[in-house]
Amino acid sequence: MSSVAAIWLANLIDLAAAGVQVGSGAVRKKKTILLLQTLQIFMQGFSMLILGGVTGAINNVLSCLRNVLCYYDKLNRVWKAILIAASILMTILFNTQGLLGWLPAVVCSIYILLMDLKDPLQFKLLVTLSFVPWCFYHLVLKSYTGAAFDAVTIAVNAVTLWRMWKDVQVLKH
Repeated sequence: MSSVAAIWLANLIDLAAAGVQVGSGAVRKKKTILLLQTLQIFMQGFSMLILGGVTGAINNVLSCLRNVLCYYDKLNRVWKAILIAASILMTILFNTQGLLGWLPAVVCSIYILLMDLKDPLQFKLLVTLSFVPWCFYHLVLKSYTGAAFDAVTIAVNAVTLWRMWKDVQVLKH
């Protein structure tokens, strides 16, 4: 497959994943966010693999496992350590992108460490901020639809965060 065809195919896959991603931005329930996020990151992982983003694809597969464990309330310290160690090891073994190839491992490790936040507002903030580096990563890979929808997702999540914060303020008064 030519590089132009690979870019088109990957961007079409990312477009489908983007629909799921943006829709998850308006969701407030953690378990629903996790389910939608699992589907979206699996699809984007496939797209990244097509574009040569091997460490991004690997970390997305690990993120799918992470979300399943979290969904079933099985994500404990041991699993977190295993997932972070696997992310780092796989990045060492398969990174061909230099510092850029480390970005998925760093983002996923931070997310794993903090994803068991109980406060829905804090969790939504974590989800929102985790899309920022992925936006950059997608741009460099030439996943233009992925990057564009990362930006849209950040915006939708920011609006939802604002609404959630306002709801909390109303409850306090």
